[in-house]
Amino acid sequence: MDAPSQARLDWLRLTAAEGIGPATVRRLLSHYGEVAAVLAAADSGALVDMADSLPVASREALAVAIRLSQPDDELERLARYGGDLVAFDDVRYPPPLMNIPDPPPVLRVAGNAGVFQESMVAVVGTRRCSPVGIRQAGRFAGGLASVGVCVVSGGARGIDAESHRAALRAGGRTVAVLGSGLGCPYPSEHSALFDEIRSCDGAVVSELPTDRGPRPSQFPRRNRIISGLSSGVLVIEAPRRSGAMLTAKMAVEAHGRDCWVVPGDADRREARGGLEAIRDGWAACVMDPADVLADLGPRRGSGAFPGVVPGVVPGAVKLSEGDARVAAALRKSGGGDVAAVIELTGMPPAAAMRSMTSLELMGVVSRRGQYLTLTPAGMVLSAKGGSGTAAGTAPD
Repeated sequence: MDAPSQARLDWLRLTAAEGIGPATVRRLLSHYGEVAAVLAAADSGALVDMADSLPVASREALAVAIRLSQPDDELERLARYGGDLVAFDDVRYPPPLMNIPDPPPVLRVAGNAGVFQESMVAVVGTRRCSPVGIRQAGRFAGGLASVGVCVVSGGARGIDAESHRAALRAGGRTVAVLGSGLGCPYPSEHSALFDEIRSCDGAVVSELPTDRGPRPSQFPRRNRIISGLSSGVLVIEAPRRSGAMLTAKMAVEAHGRDCWVVPGDADRREARGGLEAIRDGWAACVMDPADVLADLGPRRGSGAFPGVVPGVVPGAVKLSEGDARVAAALRKSGGGDVAAVIELTGMPPAAAMRSMTSLELMGVVSRRGQYLTLTPAGMVLSAKGGSGTAAGTAPD
């Protein structure tokens, strides 16, 4: 971590003061205008000119807490973990997070803070997920990450962890938002995963002091950051009463974000939360990553996902060598399951699967479970050797 600026030290001193949370910080800043002025007022004796907004006892307690705040130990702990401070007035602060009702005044970030400028989608779900949920988390998170969408999740067991791992497998970026401090990652068995996220140009984020352990009350607060960072929340698998559904509801009602749900079996507890959200009209049903991209694209601009128009082959397309090999194999065979396509191409499995996902997102390939076929537009495109001016939509 670079030597902290005075502004960052001031932010840390204010937010590290005992008993001062985001709401109190907003009240102080609305009165004094900037952090340095709040600290100066507290250091001068008391916050005497806030008589209209805080009772005397509260003002005196705040002033004492600020005067006693010593952030040096926190800076040392943060530096040991390789973290940095990103305050609300820092140019690196995530723009979407500024627009929620209670943004954290300071984020502690380990990894690449530049990732906050990218398009982000939260992928959430239950810790006690089914094998189907794991597979869908991998399919959706990997598909989104492969076209440049940063996957945000909470680092928990189950759906969260698989979403992070799938994004990394796809060569994309991911952000883990913790309900504990950076120095006390929870769950502890995911420490290696968090290290991999950092090393792959993603970020691990917390608003909490670095040495703060996990507490139940901290996870709902963590969830507002997951929602606030993202353009929308994708629910893979979640019971009716779950943190994932609370995050999704918050995204829609408090943050003005989208919510998408991958449908599951109506008689399974893990699927009921998402299915009820679809039934009640506040979440959209999505079957493929392209459905999510279709909602993101118009809002983010046509340049948000270069070369990708969900469900439609662009007017002039040049497939990569790997994509063209997969398309040619499907044209020759008329379709096949994933294993058969990999064998036909002779490509390494990971490369072949990346090409399958890419072709599916472009509308060149249609997938039904593990079975793949070319769409009508894909047939035209593959006949032209991977380039041309085909246009069409994937079949129902």
